[in-house]
Amino acid sequence: MILSASGWRTIFGKDGQSSAPSITAPLRDITAVAADAYLSSALFADSGAHGKPACVVVATDSRPTGPAIADTVLRVCLVRGIEVQWLGVTPTPEILSYVATDPRIGGFFYVTASHNPPGHNGFKMGYADGSVMPGEHAWPLIRSFKELLQDRQYVDELVTRIAEVDPRRLQDLEERMPRYRSDARVTYRAFSLDCSAGRLGRERFFSEIRRRLNHRPLGIVGELNGSARSTSIDRTLLPELGVATAIYNDTPGQFSHQILPEGSSLQEAGRLLVTHGTQDPAFRIAYVPDNDGDRGNLVFLKDETAVTLDAQTVFALVVMTELAWTRYLEKEYGEEYPPLTVVANGPTSSRIDYICTSFGARLHRAEVGEANVVSLASTLRAQGLHVVVLGEGSNGGNITPPSTVRDPLSTLLAMIKLHAFSLFESPNPSGTAAVTDFVGVANSLPVYSTLSTDDPRAKMQIGTVTHADLKRHYEQLLPDRLPKILDKLTNTYGGEIVWDIHNYEGAQDRPGVGARTGEERGGLKVAFGRSTPEGAEEDGEPSPPLAFVWMRGSGTEPVFRILADCRGDHQELLNELVSWQRDVVSAAAAAARA
Repeated sequence: MILSASGWRTIFGKDGQSSAPSITAPLRDITAVAADAYLSSALFADSGAHGKPACVVVATDSRPTGPAIADTVLRVCLVRGIEVQWLGVTPTPEILSYVATDPRIGGFFYVTASHNPPGHNGFKMGYADGSVMPGEHAWPLIRSFKELLQDRQYVDELVTRIAEVDPRRLQDLEERMPRYRSDARVTYRAFSLDCSAGRLGRERFFSEIRRRLNHRPLGIVGELNGSARSTSIDRTLLPELGVATAIYNDTPGQFSHQILPEGSSLQEAGRLLVTHGTQDPAFRIAYVPDNDGDRGNLVFLKDETAVTLDAQTVFALVVMTELAWTRYLEKEYGEEYPPLTVVANGPTSSRIDYICTSFGARLHRAEVGEANVVSLASTLRAQGLHVVVLGEGSNGGNITPPSTVRDPLSTLLAMIKLHAFSLFESPNPSGTAAVTDFVGVANSLPVYSTLSTDDPRAKMQIGTVTHADLKRHYEQLLPDRLPKILDKLTNTYGGEIVWDIHNYEGAQDRPGVGARTGEERGGLKVAFGRSTPEGAEEDGEPSPPLAFVWMRGSGTEPVFRILADCRGDHQELLNELVSWQRDVVSAAAAAARA
């Protein structure tokens, strides 16, 4: 089982692609211990001290093994005397917003493996604030979990007790489910609108969107791929806003393609969008979520052709839109904001740097992992900064505060604002036929060439070697290996190219060779830019990198990930950066094993 702050995951089915609903006895035992470790943790027990009771919400994504895993979790809750609300299949953003805003709830245990194949499954846990627990909480819980698994007597007693739970108590939870699910959906609807509206306010925002879409129609296709979003508010909220809506593949658990919403997984949405757009020119957007419904990638329509967007472009487009929306509110409604801030992870493309600069916003980066960017955003807000949007360009999706989780609805609402308020164009005075050229807006983003996370070259096997040893050897190899890639960069961009290293740990960006702590499992980036003073902006801040390479062991898969990014449409240079990075990582791994 892979254990990290990003989630705990393994194959619960017969194999990775299995559709079998049952789980083995050992996996049942592991699930029971995981739930008990969480419910016994001091932070969960202390949630009542912060004004909330020790009540936990349990829900699943739409994978086949979800019900069997949840049955074990619910039994542990009942054995431990913990009040529990069972929601069944529910998307991550819905359960987290429900926990964050409902005073009855002190935490959640969510059964999911996110974008992994259907035979996989796992857990995400969090507390009363509705956010997935950050690393400083996750790693002690993981240690406790491992220790409990070694105590055979404890495990046997726990398994015996959960087997003795009266079935009528589980049936009672099933009967209460509709009421709790209704509460969660009402909460999620209000919370989603609050996040998107900002200081305009939910009701005013809602009425303005409806009024504007009456004059500038917009249609959206949702291809839900049997995900947990099939049970949520998409089919009701979008029409309420005045969006023409067409929802497909909305039976939970019936997958029409691979779960990861990238590449070929967007083709069906593209075909549906072309069909609807041909019949009604208002249809210009389609979206596809992953299985737990916390990320969604977009397809746009351009001249009867479906144009798919990669995860980095989607995130960049939302960042640009939300910054433009904030400046729009300042101008049109007299709003005043503290310094604007965006938070991203280490491997997010440097196009974000340029976008932030153009809107007078500052960019801060954290380690990969939603909990890390959320933690950094919370710290920055406490310092008086206005965090406009955050997320992980490399992984897709965006988080719009006060939400603490990425959400396809946040992405769609950003696109609706872009269209309804004409954020990047002059309003068309001719009336109802005006439709935003979403592809044109996307093409206006700073041009970068970036390795996609679903590219086979983005994954490596490094063998049995610690991350600390690998990174130490990597840095030792750099003096001899750098001249080759620096020559390539100079040939492309001209001038003198300099480089520096960034180590990302949790919410920290630690610059410099060897600037790491603990197990050194965070991301390492080598950034390339121009030497000063040519490489400085007018305010003295360093200019965004011309290129970077990055590496990190995955927290959710048994692979080592790499990424490369360079300014401009330079596919050949990108290939050179990828090849160079793979060679250096391989050499460092070999040296560490020697």
